[in-house]
Amino acid sequence: MNPIKKPFRADGGQNRSLLEDRRVRLGIAFLVALLMWVAVTTVVKPNTTIVKKGVPVDYTYESSVYTSRGLSIVEAPERTVDLTISGDGYTIGDLTQEDFVVYPDYSSVRSSGTKNLQLRVRCVNTAVASNISVSIADADNTVDVVFDVVEEKTLPIQVNTRYLTIEDGYILYSTAASNETVTLTGPSSELADVASCTAEVSYSDILSDSVTVNTNLRFYNENGHELEFNYVTADHETVDVTLTVYKTATLPINVRFVNTPPNFDDSVLIYSLSQTELRVAGPADTVENLSELAVGTIDLSTFALDKVYEMPITLPSGLVSLDNVDTVTVSFNCSAMATKTLNIPADNIEVVNLPSTYQLTVETERLMNVTLCGPASVLEGLTADQVVAQIDADDFAVSLGQQNIACSIYVPADGRVFALGSYTVQCRIQSN
Repeated sequence: MNPIKKPFRADGGQNRSLLEDRRVRLGIAFLVALLMWVAVTTVVKPNTTIVKKGVPVDYTYESSVYTSRGLSIVEAPERTVDLTISGDGYTIGDLTQEDFVVYPDYSSVRSSGTKNLQLRVRCVNTAVASNISVSIADADNTVDVVFDVVEEKTLPIQVNTRYLTIEDGYILYSTAASNETVTLTGPSSELADVASCTAEVSYSDILSDSVTVNTNLRFYNENGHELEFNYVTADHETVDVTLTVYKTATLPINVRFVNTPPNFDDSVLIYSLSQTELRVAGPADTVENLSELAVGTIDLSTFALDKVYEMPITLPSGLVSLDNVDTVTVSFNCSAMATKTLNIPADNIEVVNLPSTYQLTVETERLMNVTLCGPASVLEGLTADQVVAQIDADDFAVSLGQQNIACSIYVPADGRVFALGSYTVQCRIQSN
């Protein structure tokens, strides 16, 4: 077998790989080491330190330490600190404020009061927390925090109108606040001093009409001294107060009568009132349109001689009484009056307002036992032929057939006579 011969270079020597040259290998190793050093120093940057500025203090972090003792923070300053962060540059270069929490150390808080607390910092990014170190760069790394037991207190709102001026002839009838109560929240020590709350309404003009005024709330202690709160807050600081301003008037009182005859003369009824006039108040346009007050009605069909009537006062809508009076007593002077009972013949029954398409026939031969009331001198000579029973077709629904129809009784010759009771006439209605 022929031996394999190594090729010869052109210069007469054998060809060899460059990597077999020790000097080349040393050069390559040096170059790789240099590149790695450059990469570490420019990208990884070991033992790098940076300062993260303006990281806010979080007072809610680990707040259970003091809330478990029934305490709350009532005052704490807005505070930011600078952080010193150390680690490799590749890791810490991407960190933001959200990766850290700066908080007071609440472990020493046991009771209410102002506490000077040490600030702590923690990396909350668990992916890098073990590979970096962080500390507060500020020389002053403490903060003063005020603690107290926070409570609520609800007070009624009292409306004060002493600063208002009302036009003559008008009154401030009522006040109403948009909220009846206010709820305060704050330290128990500060709330303990609060005894009352007022809405002290002021208005620049003289009032002659109702208005609504936005009013600040003011708070006082039990000695009447106004309070300025340090930590207490209110669920609302103002209320809308509606001031109802009414015009006043003194009006004469009268009564009205119903079921009166067509020609009734009410001068026959002589009566006296327990209250002859009434002081009232209401919207100006309502009061100005009134000249008297009819406090009630008396049904003459139920009238009785010498009867005393207790009339409840019923006022027109929107009007209020300023007198402490709910009823008026009406007493009649019946010394010159009498009653008389007559039987009215059918010929004295008249029909009015019947449509021409109908015919009404009175089937009652005589309207019996009609009681009349009036001046005794008139009734003494009154006969049945002077009395008329009137059927008014406007007072009932006209229908064909037989029916009992109500009628009114009157004496054409004298309007001072009226009937007591109610009366009906049997009639038959036919079409023409």
